[in-house]
Amino acid sequence: MRHIAPLIVAALMLAACGTKKAAVSEPTTAQQQSQTDASGLTQLDYMRRVYDNAVYAQNIVSNIDFSINTGKKDISVSGSLKMRKDDVIRIQLTAFGLMEVGRLEFTKDYVMIVDRIHKEYVKADYNKVSFLQRNGLNFYSMQALFWNTLFLPGTDKVTDDLLRRFNVGKKASSQVPVTLQQDHMTYEWLTDAATARIVQTNVTYSDGKSGDTRLTCKYDKFKALGTKMYPNTITLNGQTKATKQAHNVTITIDMDGATTDSDWEPRTTLSGKYKEVSAEEVLKKITNM
Repeated sequence: MRHIAPLIVAALMLAACGTKKAAVSEPTTAQQQSQTDASGLTQLDYMRRVYDNAVYAQNIVSNIDFSINTGKKDISVSGSLKMRKDDVIRIQLTAFGLMEVGRLEFTKDYVMIVDRIHKEYVKADYNKVSFLQRNGLNFYSMQALFWNTLFLPGTDKVTDDLLRRFNVGKKASSQVPVTLQQDHMTYEWLTDAATARIVQTNVTYSDGKSGDTRLTCKYDKFKALGTKMYPNTITLNGQTKATKQAHNVTITIDMDGATTDSDWEPRTTLSGKYKEVSAEEVLKKITNM
């Protein structure tokens, strides 16, 4: 169970990536047509290149090695990642490569946290889980992080018209920054200038009172997945000063060759031996171990 705690903390930090719908200043079509990058592409053309890098696969599955560092602990565990587009993200943790000890399952409709050791679980609508509600967690925002693609907070997809809301910055070294400002949230995607591929996502929440919460998501070891390239290493670093004690958690997820396997059940079914508890109960128990 000690291995689960850092992942839970990181999951809470991932919640900072979602936000409720809000007004976003949208560049005019004329602005999009007049602003160009170093290669002569308009901002809209460049954004299309970025968005077109998204994989076509409906399923992404892989065994995973986790390297988790909390500043006080450095832990390596095995596990698996199973994702079905617009449906589910499932992370399973396995002790000694034999026994599953915990599971996180995010769907469009609910979040489930399963404690296999104590036979307890949480399954609730996002709006009924206080820590998700406070941070405005959005399933599609989290999905975009794991699928290495763009997202627009409060929406379930990015259309061609919505691409006009993003701002393309000037090329610096070999990267082109893409940014979006919304309420207290600042989103930045660093893209490779040659391929327009997203190599890093930065999300910052700042309200000037409780301190900043930051998430950095770095992508590496791109390999072919169908006709597109997909990162087989994802490194998540979450930092927050919004709690009584500052937290800094880094998780490196190394995939053992991502595949498009679709032969798996998208929903977890638990036996009658499991007891349903509140999110606060299970999180308190997990993080105190």
